[in-house]
Amino acid sequence: MYARFALMAFGEEEFRYWQAHHCLLSLLAHAPGPGELVVATDHPERFRWFEGRVRIHALSSTDLGQWMGPQRYFLRALIQTLRLAAALQPAADVAVYVDADTQAQAPLAPLLEAARGGRMAMDRREYQLAVDRRRGSRRLWRQVGGRSWAGVAVDERTEMWNTGITAVGAADYPLVDRALAVCDAMLAAGVDHYLTEQIAMSAALGADRRVVEVNAAGRPPLVAHYWGNKEAWNDAICRRLATIHLAGIPLDVAVEHLRQAPIRLPLLARRRWWHRLLRVEPGRVPLPG
Repeated sequence: MYARFALMAFGEEEFRYWQAHHCLLSLLAHAPGPGELVVATDHPERFRWFEGRVRIHALSSTDLGQWMGPQRYFLRALIQTLRLAAALQPAADVAVYVDADTQAQAPLAPLLEAARGGRMAMDRREYQLAVDRRRGSRRLWRQVGGRSWAGVAVDERTEMWNTGITAVGAADYPLVDRALAVCDAMLAAGVDHYLTEQIAMSAALGADRRVVEVNAAGRPPLVAHYWGNKEAWNDAICRRLATIHLAGIPLDVAVEHLRQAPIRLPLLARRRWWHRLLRVEPGRVPLPG
C-alpha cells in the first residue's frame, strides 16, 4: 500500500513552521512505507532540513489565492491540500491530511488499512450540528442547516467531525472533490462561519456513515492533535527543535529520538481558578508515560 501524507504551512508566523517540522518528524517516525510526505507551502526554503525525505509543493501567492478562493477563506486550502495528496503521482492508495499542530504517536498502519478498506477516518466526531446548543453551532445551523449544498444535504443527522486528521482511500477520492464543491457553494451563498470547511467535509464524507474516529474518546490518541493547548506545545516544540539544530543532530537521529520520547502534554488546557491562585499556566504538566 502506497500512502501519501500531506500538510500545509503558509504565512510568516514562525511557530507554524516549528509545528510543521515537529509534525513531519513524527510522521517519519510512525508512517509505514512505501509512501511519501508532502508539504504545501509558500516558504519552501524553510524545509531544507528535510531535503530528500519530504516532497515540497511550493505555492506562489497567486497559487495560494486560488486555493483560498474568491472569498479568501483560508481553510479552503485544507481541502485543497487533501486533494493534492490524492492527485499527485505516483498514485496513492490512501491520501491523508494532517494539521501541522499534530504529533503521530504510534504506527499508523491501522489508520491506512481502514481508509483503504472504505472506512474513511477523521480525527473525532464532535457533535450533531442541529442539536448542539453552543452559540456558534446555532449560528452555523441557521446558515447551512435544512438545505442541500452541491447535492449534499446538511440535515438533523449531519455530524460535525474534527477534520484536522483526515484519511481517504482511493475509491473515495471523488468525495474530496465533492467536499470542495459543498464548501464553495456555501461560501458563494454568503456563509461566513470559520467552520465552513469543517461542516462541508463532514457532510460530504460522512453522508453514508462510513467515517471512523482516528482518536476515539477513552483511548490514547494515535495522532495527538493539540489545538486546545498550543501555547504549551509550541514552547516544548521550540525548545526541542532548538536543541536538535544547535547540536547538529542528523535528521534520522532526531526522528528516532521523537519515536522514543514524544512530547507528552495535555491536548486541552482550560484556565481554572487554582491556576491563578498558584500562578501556574494550564496544560504544561507532562502526561505520564
